[in-house]
Amino acid sequence: MKIVLKPLSNPEDITQDLVGGRRKLYESLKEAESAVEEIIENVKDRGDAALREYTERFDGCRLTTFRVPPEDLERAFRETPEELKAAIAFSARNIRSFHEAQKMTSFFLERRSSILGELVRPLRRVACYIPGGRFAYPSSCLMTVIPAQIAGVQEIALLTPPRKDGSAHREVLAAAFFLGVQEVYRVGGAQAIAAACFGTESIPPVEKIVGPGNIYVTAAKKRLQGIVGIDGLAGPSEVAIIADHSAPPEWVALDLLAQAEHDPLATSVLFSPSEALLLEVKKHLEREIANAPSSFGQTQPLFLYQVEDLEVALAAVNLLAPEHVEVMTKDPLALLPRLQKGGAIFLGPYAPVALGDYGYGPNHVLPTWGTAVFSSPLSVRDFYTFSSFIFPSPHDPTLEYETYAHLAREEGLFFHRRSLLARVGKKLLTDIEREWERT
Repeated sequence: MKIVLKPLSNPEDITQDLVGGRRKLYESLKEAESAVEEIIENVKDRGDAALREYTERFDGCRLTTFRVPPEDLERAFRETPEELKAAIAFSARNIRSFHEAQKMTSFFLERRSSILGELVRPLRRVACYIPGGRFAYPSSCLMTVIPAQIAGVQEIALLTPPRKDGSAHREVLAAAFFLGVQEVYRVGGAQAIAAACFGTESIPPVEKIVGPGNIYVTAAKKRLQGIVGIDGLAGPSEVAIIADHSAPPEWVALDLLAQAEHDPLATSVLFSPSEALLLEVKKHLEREIANAPSSFGQTQPLFLYQVEDLEVALAAVNLLAPEHVEVMTKDPLALLPRLQKGGAIFLGPYAPVALGDYGYGPNHVLPTWGTAVFSSPLSVRDFYTFSSFIFPSPHDPTLEYETYAHLAREEGLFFHRRSLLARVGKKLLTDIEREWERT
């Protein structure tokens, strides 16, 4: 793995090193979209038969049914080591207590004798996608299911890829059982997203799909966005660390590597005005990489930028809008108001990203690829719909139909204007119609 230590005076210069990588990811996503198009069409048209074929092709197992029986969920929980059960319960409590604060309620306003407001209502049915592969991700189960439960979603379906023996990861099933989720399907990839969108003989369609996945899952979500709701488009993990001389160099190095091990295309970046810190971090990185397990397959360089001051570091991070931001400075809280862009922010030396990954409270399903510029972490708010309503009283003095009719006339909408003026009397309406026809 390459470690790049270089000066940075102009924050915009990082685009040459990092944003170019996002362009490559964009191209990869375009290629993936082409690859998933046929999968989506097949699942839409052929349902479970297509799911079986793709499961055999991509996951290497033959399944006759996709839903995990309730007794298998219970057995998975029973067979899970007590230490892991305790960790799941502990993390779930923290996640739930944080997300409870995000609950929203309807509001009602009285305007003279009229009533206006907004109704906040939970989605009826959602799918939570839990990645599979070499490792199990029970934490993703907690992070996606708990906000949906708090919002009041009635039906929550879990989708997770099967292993080669046809089983789902025991740890994911145990987390689902702990949360009371009974609807779990052994299906993954783009085919799972298509099944959740359109429905099959055995998987009812949902209103929204949330949760991270590989580039094919992301491509399928992008392709189906607008037909089904999605949380966002998840890409390789990102972390940007701002650190000064007070930061422990070993901890900084480990936090950079912790994000790098998520994905070969993950981005790990350090900004510091301290040359001494940068050199020490580089030494720790070299030592850790030399002793890393064979599963560590990072291919992206690690960038260590020496900046003139923290102002340059802040500007660079706001330009990157990364998934995670760590701040290890003497006074991290002083920088918080000036960090304008970032999916999740971790302040102080005792706040590694991994703490957030495993359930300290906030969600770990975060915007990547710089999309923190305009999007936010998964939250309870993602599982609501909002409907405004008005109940005007004819005695409301602010109910000036004629005023609104002027806007309708300006926009050339004849029946909009008639609809408004019908409420204020036929004579005026007739006069207005004549005036309209004269023009």
